[in-house]
Amino acid sequence: MAEHDDGLIVLTINGREVRAPKGTMLVDAAKAAGIEIPIFCYEPRLGAPIGACRMCLVEVEGMRGLQTACSTPVAPDMVVNTESEVAKDAQDGVLELLLANHPLDCPVCDKGGECPLQDRTFRFGPGRTRSLEPKLHFPKPLDLSPLVALDRERCIACFRCVRFSQEVAEDGQLTFQERGDHTEIATFSGDPYEGRFTGNTIDLCPVGALTSNPYRFVSRPWDIKNTPSVCAGCSMGCNLEITEREGDVKRLTGRPEPNMAVEEGWICDRGRWGYPALRSADRLQAPVLADAVGRRNVPLERAVTEASGLLAARGARVGILLGDAVTVETGFLACELAARVGGGTPAMVARTGIPGHGLGPMRALPGAQMDDIDGADVVLVVGGDPCTQQPVAELRIRGARRAGAQVAVIGPRPTALDASCEALRTTPGHLLDAAAVINERLQGSERAVVLWDEADLAAEPAAAEAIARVVAATPGARAIEMCADVSGPGLRALGIPAAGDLLTALEAGAIDILLTIGADPTAGPAGDRWAAAADRAGTIIEMATHRTGLTDRATLVLPMLAPLEDEGVLVSMTGRAQRLRPGAREAAGAAAAWEMIVGITHRIGSPVPDRTPAQAFRRLAEQHAAFAGLDYRVIGSEGAAVAPVPQDPGVPARGPVGDGLLVVPCAPVFGDAVAHRSDALEAVREPSRVALAPAEAERLGVRTDARVRVTTPEGTVVLPLEIDSRLHEGAVYLVMGDPASGAARLLPGDRGPVHAAVSAAAREEVGA
Repeated sequence: MAEHDDGLIVLTINGREVRAPKGTMLVDAAKAAGIEIPIFCYEPRLGAPIGACRMCLVEVEGMRGLQTACSTPVAPDMVVNTESEVAKDAQDGVLELLLANHPLDCPVCDKGGECPLQDRTFRFGPGRTRSLEPKLHFPKPLDLSPLVALDRERCIACFRCVRFSQEVAEDGQLTFQERGDHTEIATFSGDPYEGRFTGNTIDLCPVGALTSNPYRFVSRPWDIKNTPSVCAGCSMGCNLEITEREGDVKRLTGRPEPNMAVEEGWICDRGRWGYPALRSADRLQAPVLADAVGRRNVPLERAVTEASGLLAARGARVGILLGDAVTVETGFLACELAARVGGGTPAMVARTGIPGHGLGPMRALPGAQMDDIDGADVVLVVGGDPCTQQPVAELRIRGARRAGAQVAVIGPRPTALDASCEALRTTPGHLLDAAAVINERLQGSERAVVLWDEADLAAEPAAAEAIARVVAATPGARAIEMCADVSGPGLRALGIPAAGDLLTALEAGAIDILLTIGADPTAGPAGDRWAAAADRAGTIIEMATHRTGLTDRATLVLPMLAPLEDEGVLVSMTGRAQRLRPGAREAAGAAAAWEMIVGITHRIGSPVPDRTPAQAFRRLAEQHAAFAGLDYRVIGSEGAAVAPVPQDPGVPARGPVGDGLLVVPCAPVFGDAVAHRSDALEAVREPSRVALAPAEAERLGVRTDARVRVTTPEGTVVLPLEIDSRLHEGAVYLVMGDPASGAARLLPGDRGPVHAAVSAAAREEVGA
């Protein structure tokens, strides 16, 4: 029997009949049938198998010699034996050779207890070695980078790390040098291995050759607990695993079983090594109350009671501001709280982020998940820069290009994709000009995916409308919104508006009490306006993880848990609801925001019926159509798509404000607050700066080592200058690195178009 009626290939493995799709490799067919064939080099996510380690040798009837199961496809009537004496002898021999120079330092190796080489040796290897020669020794460790350590004598030359660098990240940095038993991992140039995805080589390494410098000698597998959760570093929603020991987060890794619908198991270095920010010096550890006695720490119970007393004051006009990375349960409960405060005067509830007026046509397009990019024939990136804003999306786009898709990157910024994909640079502020190009690229496509940037298209509603028409007219085309804010999609689905009206009310003196939940409006767009407006509120209650610009002026500060410590649901940029699960609790005096809101409602005398995030989510799913039919069980470990929500028609678009050059905001990977709080990322942090085209710099009379004054209607900052020949004239590229620089405060509150005057900084400004 060669082929079954259902089109599957029929073969025999170890005497068992096995069915597998045509083209399946033997190792995968065996695994699906519950038969383990040992592997080291094989990893489907890295591309076609290369058969480098020879660990998967099996006996196939009719074939001369042994075959590598990872690179041998199934064939009709194939008879395979993975446990014959010949196959067992080959497995023993391969492991004996791999261990000939491998040090037996498992008790001190960070991979010990989680090591595939250990597992394969116990399960498939010989009981003793015949090798008596001295092993090779190298100085330990060699720093491939400030983040990745290399123990050269442990390497088994499986090529996984090199293949990731060459074929997935496509940074071309890692290679093997020398030959034979002197082969070792190195970079082509000898410089440190730098990039956005270097930590994935640690997850891929099947031995202890590549390990994490921040995690080195920190804990052992038997005294840790691993918890699956979701990264809140950007709107991608990458799945990760939290390693916790004694209440502290010690490590973040990609999940052992990747969520292929989201990130294929890869995570970026910011997401991997951002966890030390949980214990940075500015982390809020205990509640603070300011009253007639002064500012002092108080117990959390007392602080929640004080908050309820302030919010329940009759006639109090309350504004509630939700920040980035706030779960939908917290947003829902904040709306419930809004109806109970002020002695019956409902509060205003708003979120930081982009209003999104004019994005209705784009958001009405059929949506896609990240794995839809894999099978796309055309992939277009319109605006933004996924390589820095949603880094792991870059790997998916590169994979689509390798699979044969036509990939084009369209927008005003140079990106890391430009060298390998079609780069179509548009004049800043003129994405509308790209509509015709997009239409041309979509002609004849059947499975197109268009990734579009929320911030860029919100600033150009006419472009959004034109591009939406083109995509909607293309059969089979689907879209993914590259959201600017982590919690934006979830809070929008709850109907929570952006904060423009709340800011206006504060400035008008129409808000008596401002409650912020995970928000620091003073550090973002229109930050100076927010700081001045907050002073007009008589009382500020702050729920935050770290100190903000409001902390010292707040009447009450309530420390809240960070996403890695919290439980709840975040909605990714593809509209996928995914569960956060708590991995640790770094701040003993902190509590979850949803929990504190529940406590406040009880003390007000109008309690919500929820005691857990699961109960709150069940209620919000009953009330909001986007979440209908979902609960924690349905969401599970891999998430579930939320339904699209109707979009409001918006308001007429406004033109750019201010005078001078059009500002093009840029967000570097290692430039956010997490990167600047994490000591692990100290070596790769990116500063804020201004970038200009050479002609603009010459016109202004400034050099690349100068500092320039940048002024918009929102304020003025002095930043270092970078000159880049890839940039357009007539624009200033504002790279918002260090949050303390104030660069983000130059943008308007709606993050719409703005002009900036740029001039050489005076000597006293440079000195300051």
